[in-house]
Amino acid sequence: MTREEILQVLMRWNNWGRGMAINTILRTTSEEANILINYQGVVVIKGPRRAGKSTLLYQVMDTLSAEREQRSLLYVNFEDYAFSSERLTPKMIEAIIDVYRQEIYPEGNFVLFLDEIQNVENWHRWVRTAIDSGLVKTIFVTGSSSKLLSAEFATLLSGRHVDIELLPFSFREYVNAEGYNPSDRIEVLSNSNLYLSLLKNYLTYGGFPEVVVDEKKEFLAYKILSQYAEDMILKDVTARYNIQNLRLLKALSKIIAQNVSNKLSIRKLQRELEEVFGEKSSTTTFSNYIDHLESAYFCFSVHKFDYSVKESTKSPAKYYLVDTGLRNAISPSFTPDRGRLLENAVYLKLRAIYEEIYYWEGRNEIDFVCRKENRLDLYNVAYASNEDEIKDRELKGFAEFPYRSNGNYLITWDLWKEISYNGVKIQCIPAHLFLLNMWKQD
Repeated sequence: MTREEILQVLMRWNNWGRGMAINTILRTTSEEANILINYQGVVVIKGPRRAGKSTLLYQVMDTLSAEREQRSLLYVNFEDYAFSSERLTPKMIEAIIDVYRQEIYPEGNFVLFLDEIQNVENWHRWVRTAIDSGLVKTIFVTGSSSKLLSAEFATLLSGRHVDIELLPFSFREYVNAEGYNPSDRIEVLSNSNLYLSLLKNYLTYGGFPEVVVDEKKEFLAYKILSQYAEDMILKDVTARYNIQNLRLLKALSKIIAQNVSNKLSIRKLQRELEEVFGEKSSTTTFSNYIDHLESAYFCFSVHKFDYSVKESTKSPAKYYLVDTGLRNAISPSFTPDRGRLLENAVYLKLRAIYEEIYYWEGRNEIDFVCRKENRLDLYNVAYASNEDEIKDRELKGFAEFPYRSNGNYLITWDLWKEISYNGVKIQCIPAHLFLLNMWKQD
């Protein structure tokens, strides 16, 4: 690219002299990101494509522009076609900064924002050198891969990088985007029908920001979500990992979506798809494909809780998608299937609270065994609005669980009370209160 072409691309995305104010929904991660604006090192923002990573960068730049010159902020979008059509190497980053320094901001410290950095070969080495040499003190990078930081890079920048995970809107963020800002539990309980309606829509269409804006146009919402799924599979998995059997990968991703919350054995998946396609494939291939789907934030695996790592890893895993709307777009159903969708939403919420999440299975099951420091909490999910709708199997696991737990919770559709089962106290919590962080006693 010529210097003039590079400058034109930078002018598209940087608001130098045009003001930085943007009208967007503040995310729960916005505060965390803003705290890091003066961090000396690398701030890594990871999450699925279209979840709002670029918007979060603009929100950070908006905050920074209040205390420093706008021209001291450089944003580079490596998804821009003019850049992505080139072979992207550290030399391209050097050329971009050279143009920026000569044409826009010749002197002084600047803050660098590199969006979708995984498109640049060996970006790790350039970023490390830029920080170590003092070329730039603070770099924000984003990428749609959970493995954005290689082991080598993470080790070399030990203590000099901070990770932020950004997923689609949580239910709280979704409610705010719909124009509601509940202040306390009493307000939510007084308007339960409203919040239950919002929750139904959230489970149906999910929380991708663009979809939330267009969710009332059902056809358009699912068209957008279908394209997201296609982009994840083609750009974030097939292209990145040089997948040879795209048909198998797509079939596998659909089975995972259809079986949200179910236990899936890799060998069983292998046998099922071999029968469908009439061709042999290895368990290693299936294991790698699932690993790649997780890396692209398509899905998350939950393994069996066991103090034996060997027993935990050899058991079938359960899978949850990054967004319930994405699941509905991939695997449409004539029935609402709210039980599974609710369990998926609860998992995503728990992921933001706990360090480790497992399931447990004996004669009965616990949907989620959650650990944070020395605390162990148990959660089951039941699509129930009164006690008569709760099945024994949803309670037996609490009594059967062989280890001491700190809290026993049953997330329901609309039942809030404490019940006792075989001497075990279980707190039933309406899902909308739980997802809005309004279920604990003051």
